[in-house]
Formats: sequence, structure tokens, C-alpha cells
Amino acid sequence: MSGEGYVRPYIRDRVVITAQCLCKAHTFKAQTYRSNLPLKASCCHCNSCRHVSGALYTACVKWPSPSEHLADLKKYSYSDSIDLYSCGTCSAQMFCLGPAVGDVPWVVTGALENAEDLVQYASHMHVGDTIDGGASVWLPRYADGAPVKRWREGAGKSEELPLDWPGAKALSSETLKAGPTPDITPFRCHCGGIDLKLKSGADLGDFPEEDLDTWFVDKETLKYRGSLECCDSCRLSFGADLMAWTFAPLSHIDFGGDNPPDAAKFPRNVSYLRDAVTAKDKDPRLGTLAMYESSRDVQRYFCSKCSASVFYAVNDRPGMVDIAVGLLQHPDGARAEGLLKWLDKVGWAQDVAGGWREGLANTSKRLLNEWTEKTQGPAHSSH
Repeated sequence: MSGEGYVRPYIRDRVVITAQCLCKAHTFKAQTYRSNLPLKASCCHCNSCRHVSGALYTACVKWPSPSEHLADLKKYSYSDSIDLYSCGTCSAQMFCLGPAVGDVPWVVTGALENAEDLVQYASHMHVGDTIDGGASVWLPRYADGAPVKRWREGAGKSEELPLDWPGAKALSSETLKAGPTPDITPFRCHCGGIDLKLKSGADLGDFPEEDLDTWFVDKETLKYRGSLECCDSCRLSFGADLMAWTFAPLSHIDFGGDNPPDAAKFPRNVSYLRDAVTAKDKDPRLGTLAMYESSRDVQRYFCSKCSASVFYAVNDRPGMVDIAVGLLQHPDGARAEGLLKWLDKVGWAQDVAGGWREGLANTSKRLLNEWTEKTQGPAHSSH
């Protein structure tokens, strides 16, 4: 058969999949059969994945082109059995490769386009590392309502955990009103090149309410707010479909370790921070902190070695930054609920409309609502 409009069956049955970094310096394309969709993603919640990304979890799918050329990307030796590949300019995480993944490339799902029915989360592993369940309690079930399997350690090689492990415990009214703890929470990247600490908001009670609103501080508890978001630029930067941010004044961020009383403080203004990180005589305590300007007024800070996302700063909020929650080392667990009060909504949902991430965002919002009601009651919903 021939003629105008004819498409050979083997071409019609194939789809092109695209992965791209934030700055668009690197674009990868591969073909797969339509029958292979949705691609099955493996989600990892381990301590290392959180600290190498800044997100609460990472998700990857096998890349359809097993011999993809990755040499133009920056390589980081994540472990003896796996290397990570990211953009050397914008730090966007893109691929992993090594014996641990069968010596074929896997792509982070955050780098993929938002085509309909492209990806489905198929398993959650190393959930036990989170202590509190992390983001796994907010991530969706299969379309038929069956829960996606959650594993304490390796998928299929360890204890299978219930859907809401370790369980949503209703908080007493006294606990709900309790202030943030502990006073200091370290936050570090995977390679250790970023070593900082975040002071809680316990001392912010005397500040005007408009300042607390600006810093997204909960007025009742003085906890910083935690927020799940799915904006396109953050997604590409992290390589994650859902990013977890918290927000804090720069006055409450300091260098890790013991600092002499007369030592210079961490920059207190986003312009000072930008100048400090790009200075030729950079303070060694800033370590591997680097910066990429994703737009004229926005700076994204990351580790120049392991590519972990660290801060988001914007010029019209000079005294504060967004902090990647995945870097926090809080004793309560990955969600750091002694320090943070989570918003029960998913930000920037308009960016995922019409694609496979729309279902992810909608379900996560619903599960966030349910989690809030189980722990805090409907009166504490942020609607």
C-alpha cells in the first residue's frame, strides 16, 4: 500500500521519548514501542538519593537506547556500582549508569517530557531510611487502586511495608501547638561539599506578621512551611517530578561545624550570596556551592561536585531562600516534621496539566489532604 498519508505500521507503533536538562544544553531522544508505555519507574527514598538530589526521593526508568552516549555530561561516582550524569552548567540530574542498573542507562523521570501516559511509578525502595515514610505516603496508587509496593530496603529483596508506614499518628492539641525542634538542623549534600545548618524559627515570634508571611513561617508554631511543588524549571533542575522545598530567612542559615564568634557569617542577602559564591577568593566554608542563573532574577544553587540542588533565590525576596528539604538531617525523619509544617497542596500544578504528571500531582494533593486530616484534623487544612 502506498500513497499520501500512509504511515508504515512499525513507525506508527513507535514513540520518541525526549530527556532534557534545564538550560537545554543537553537533549536526548530515543524510540520505543507504544506498547512499552507507560515506562515503569523505580522510586528510591534512601538517604543517599535524597542527599544527592535535594528531593525527597528519586525516580528513574530504563532508557530505551542502551548505548546512549553520555560522555558530554558531568559524571559523579555515586557508589562503586553506579555513576550519575548531570549537566555541567545548570546541574540538572539526567542519567545513572553502572552494574547496579545492569550497565545500561536509566534516566531520571524529571528530565522527561510530560507526555500523556509516559511514566508510571512501579515501586518504592529503601523507604526504611526515611524513618517517617518520607514522601512515599503522598505518592499515588496504581490506576486500579492497588497500592504501589513499598520496600524497607531493596525492591523485592526486603520487607514489604504497608501503604502508610509507619502510620499517621494523630497529634494532640498540645503537640500541634508545640514549637519547632531541634534548634539546629544540619543540611548536607551527598559528597559533603555542602555543609550548612539551619536554625529553627523558634526565635521569630517577635517579628511582625508580615515578615512571617514573607518567610512562610507558620504563625502558631513558628515552624517553617514545607511545600511539594511540580513547576517545570524546578523539576528539570532536580530531575524529580515532585520537589520538596522549605523557606527560611538567610539570617537562620550558617556554616556547618564550629565557627569562632568573630568569623564571618553566612551571607544575609541574596545578592551577597551570589557575590560570595562567584568570588575568586571564595570563602572555603562555602565548599562546593555553585550557582546557575535560570532567569534574570533567579539563582539556583547546587553542589558543583555531586550536583545536589541546595537553594532557590529570587531578587525580589532579598532576605530569604528556598531550601531543598532532601538535604536536611532531621532526627524525626525525611519530612522533618519537628521543624516543618507541610502545606496540604501541590504548588505549580498548572505546569503538569494534560500530561502524565497531572495524575501524580492530583493524587499527591489528595493524599496530602488525607494525611493532614489524620494527623492534624480538618481544622488545620490550609485550603
